[in-house]
Amino acid sequence: MKTIISKIRITAFLLMTIILSQKVFANAAQPGIWNAGGTVYTMLYPEDANTFKKIQMQQERIFIQLYKGFAVVKGTYVFKNTTNEHLQFKMGYPVNGIYSGGENDLNQIILDSLSQFKIKANNRWLPLFNENLSEYNEDYDNINAFSDNWKVWEMQFTPNEIQKVAVYFIVNTNEAIVRKGYNIEKRNAFIYLLESGSVWKDNIEKGNFYIQLMEGLTPKEVQGISDGFGFKFNTLHQIFSGEKHNFSPTPKDNLIVNYSKYNENFSFEKKVDQANEWFTKIDQMSQLPFETLIFSDIELGNPYKVENTLEGALPGLLTLFVIFAPFIIGLILVSILIWAIVKWIRLKKSNHHGK
Repeated sequence: MKTIISKIRITAFLLMTIILSQKVFANAAQPGIWNAGGTVYTMLYPEDANTFKKIQMQQERIFIQLYKGFAVVKGTYVFKNTTNEHLQFKMGYPVNGIYSGGENDLNQIILDSLSQFKIKANNRWLPLFNENLSEYNEDYDNINAFSDNWKVWEMQFTPNEIQKVAVYFIVNTNEAIVRKGYNIEKRNAFIYLLESGSVWKDNIEKGNFYIQLMEGLTPKEVQGISDGFGFKFNTLHQIFSGEKHNFSPTPKDNLIVNYSKYNENFSFEKKVDQANEWFTKIDQMSQLPFETLIFSDIELGNPYKVENTLEGALPGLLTLFVIFAPFIIGLILVSILIWAIVKWIRLKKSNHHGK
């Protein structure tokens, strides 16, 4: 009888272990896009906090050229000093780190993927310098810096001045992972984090966003693009065009493009060596007569979509098991108990007849 009771205990223990392990599986991954190429700039110093709300971003035009494995970006902005004061402040980004944005779905950028960044204001290139910022080596807003080394530049505005600012950079998009539950796909993905633009005074009056497919990429290879931009497509130049008006950016405004399959033989370093060539091409793109181009409606997919796999179905199956586990355990225990009682009665009768 002791042996039977011991077996019942072991069975119950194993079943409860499986149930409790479901909690570990459920917290294993946040849905969204991880390790995408992109960038984010942040204001660095608390003493500059009041300055940010005195500068208004009146307009931004973002030009993106997507290649297999990387993206080239040019952003042009119109800023206005809304005061009679002389303003100056610093901006920057960590050389090594990640930015985790988004809402329900993660929008994570690897800042290490950012390369060849340069910025000019009123047609004058601004110097970039390194700063050792150990105080920001942990979490700074949504940024997690992995080293003390930051790239920094300084902005200056005379009273009521309007400045035209342009930035250029190249990012590695080939390391992205799109996941939902345990369904995972390695893809190319680019994220432009509009949410970081909420620091400026008032709303952004107008934003134009242009995405051009390069190296023979086609719309069929684009898994999905964020909605909320009203994107349309020009077949001649293979360009998506979208816009926003009078908006204060939030995580839902982030521009996400999930495109092209992962290329294990891709070398980002070789592409960076041709930076001047890529910047020349994106300058040419930015000078296209967009107002005269014909754009047509196009169906955009979900950038967070992931194909279902057997491994991805595991959490759901475990959840169903947890729901029905009490009934299963009860049935097993009752069955074992009935078997034990019948066995015990038979043994007792056998011993009785033996006498």
